[in-house]
Amino acid sequence: MNTVSTIIVVKDNPPHLFETLDSIDSFSSEIIIANIGIDPNLKKQLLEIHKIKIIEIKESVPYVEIIREKIKQQSKNEYALFLDPDEVLSKQLVEVLKSSMGTYDYVRIPRKNIIFGKWIEHSRWWPDYQIRFFKKDSIVWPTEIHKQPKTTGKGLTLESKEENAIVHYNYESIDEYMQKALRYAKSEASSNSDKKNDLSLHETIRLSISEFMSRFFAYEGYKDGIHGFILAIFQMFYPLLVYFYYLEQTKYSSNLSDKEVLQHTSHFFGKLNKESLFWKNKKDSITLKEKIIQKLSD
Repeated sequence: MNTVSTIIVVKDNPPHLFETLDSIDSFSSEIIIANIGIDPNLKKQLLEIHKIKIIEIKESVPYVEIIREKIKQQSKNEYALFLDPDEVLSKQLVEVLKSSMGTYDYVRIPRKNIIFGKWIEHSRWWPDYQIRFFKKDSIVWPTEIHKQPKTTGKGLTLESKEENAIVHYNYESIDEYMQKALRYAKSEASSNSDKKNDLSLHETIRLSISEFMSRFFAYEGYKDGIHGFILAIFQMFYPLLVYFYYLEQTKYSSNLSDKEVLQHTSHFFGKLNKESLFWKNKKDSITLKEKIIQKLSD
């Protein structure tokens, strides 16, 4: 039978790590832990597990995509599984992945995000497909943040059902969300600065509005209740945060005049209000239509 290497990048003392390890124990003959700052007591515990090999990462790792391709090359098996230390596989998903081996080169897996204690079923957080299981020579990981890998060969996309999903214990608190957002935004701003990409306030505002509208209205984030609203607001703010860090790193070298700043910011609030009213009226009209159909069918 083909054998599998599971690769997990670990920092500090993640609360779900041993749940993650238990879920892949029968599936993996090798478990690689990339140490980017593990708690010393946790490291001692991990070294007692015979399947685990710890690789020390000396460079700064603001996000995992930077080192995924490098770590993948150090695994010994034909197939590899990338997991975060807050991701858990069900027994059914393990069996599905086992059955795919030898037939498929990579598998796109839905991911069930638990955020602030709730499964977020809308807001573009579901099915949140991820390519995490693959033949090593069929995948190349880019180093850009949150980018999916380049693939070759035959792929399998699992049906977007809960039993097929990786359970992701994503942001458990607002503090955790903010800490990661700051780290990601700062790194993304640095990348744009290094590549001489000139970020603009106009494009940032467009992206920001698009994030809120698409997540909360088009992808029905309101069905996730107050959780959906909070996440849509946070995601709306993220492009602005990247832009603000970019300005800081470039010594606020914006050529915008006072009038242009006023024009762009007025557009932001005006567009946000206009789009919100459009989507609200659209949803209200759909609801009324559904009510009429229901009455006619009674």
